[in-house]
Amino acid sequence: MKKIYFLAIALTGVLANAQAWTPQATNWPQSWGVDEISIADANTVWMTAYDGTGGGTYPKDFAKTTDGGSTWVSMTAEEIPSGALLSDIAAIDGNTAYLITAPSSGGATNNGIWKTTDGGTNWTKYSGGIFTASASFANHIYFWDANNGYSGGDPVAGKFEMYRTTDGGATWTVISTAPAPQNADEFTYVGMKDVVGDNIWLGTSTGRILRSNDRGVNWEAFVSPAIDFGGVITAGSSADFAFSDANNGLLITNDNGSVFIYKTTNGGSTWEDIVPEGVWYPGDITHVPGTASTFVSSGINSAAPMGSSYSTDGGMTWIEIDSGEQRGRLEFFNGTTGWCGQFSDGPGGSIGVLKFDGNLSMAVSDVNAKSNLQVYPNPSSSVINFTAKNEIVQVNVIDLTGKVVSQTKGTKVNVSSLPAGVYVAQVKYANGGVENTKVVVK
Repeated sequence: MKKIYFLAIALTGVLANAQAWTPQATNWPQSWGVDEISIADANTVWMTAYDGTGGGTYPKDFAKTTDGGSTWVSMTAEEIPSGALLSDIAAIDGNTAYLITAPSSGGATNNGIWKTTDGGTNWTKYSGGIFTASASFANHIYFWDANNGYSGGDPVAGKFEMYRTTDGGATWTVISTAPAPQNADEFTYVGMKDVVGDNIWLGTSTGRILRSNDRGVNWEAFVSPAIDFGGVITAGSSADFAFSDANNGLLITNDNGSVFIYKTTNGGSTWEDIVPEGVWYPGDITHVPGTASTFVSSGINSAAPMGSSYSTDGGMTWIEIDSGEQRGRLEFFNGTTGWCGQFSDGPGGSIGVLKFDGNLSMAVSDVNAKSNLQVYPNPSSSVINFTAKNEIVQVNVIDLTGKVVSQTKGTKVNVSSLPAGVYVAQVKYANGGVENTKVVVK
């Protein structure tokens, strides 16, 4: 038993150092980058482009893969007017997706929700009269499933403009309980959102976080350590957040090169600054679905640290994936499948987006590896015991696709109902630490 335990730690130690990115070609013009990413499943991903040359253009282009990124099809939404910009994208499957647009110039007619049902060949604008006020600016769209979705934008007539659909976008209903802005300078930003379960969070220009825990029906507003999530009102300020569940999340802020990281345990109501070990990047941050406390950070700005890293213990310890390379927008489907934006090397090139190559479901931080975790018997066909110098409060068993197949409060895990095979045991400690190790069901 002791020998098996040390083999498991050795395996996870190797995996912790084996995370990497594999370039994939978008075939977009030279220096175009990845703006928003929407993952429908492990093979189907849609993403929008932005002009990274600094030329001030607003592409109507998107890319789609249905084979996990082996091939990307680059397309242009020809129906969208020249005075519009692509704010956000929501993918349902390989055929159906939504784009939401806002004015890059001109008036409110450049706002709109656009839907495709033929893989992006044709797009139809919703004609129900939303985002039509002179002050309208549509920022976000998200779908929980094929029918239920949310869209939102800047304040109009004293409230943030927000809508819900329950019929796949056939109709959109105004959210009358939408929050009011703090002042005339408060608005939300294009794509600045995070969604976990029924919870959705938005970041604003005054540093507040708007949160709904019921898919946008009701909202509350929290003051955060961020000054301005997008830097329009306060130049040089930016921030981003990511949540692992309804309560726990991380917030990164960058104010003219002064960077900080914070954690919350109450859904963003309050934040505590933390001083992590290792290198984290103040560009983008995301939680890895299927894990309790694994996050990935990235940096793309050449004036700030560039690279990517991950944490398996809720942000307290970070391990570098790479450094010195521009790493942009992040989105993960599970511990083995995710994408990171970079810049295209042009049509016929070989880069444009990066696919994750590794297994964050089995990664373990150096700090957690010092907890003296012991697992026995392993392999087992009945009950596996877990002991450590730290108090264990819960053990999750995760299959190699990243799916949680068992949750146990305490230290004795019954695996008799699980198919034989290799799993990851994710051990959660009372002090907030998380450790992953391999278990074998026979």
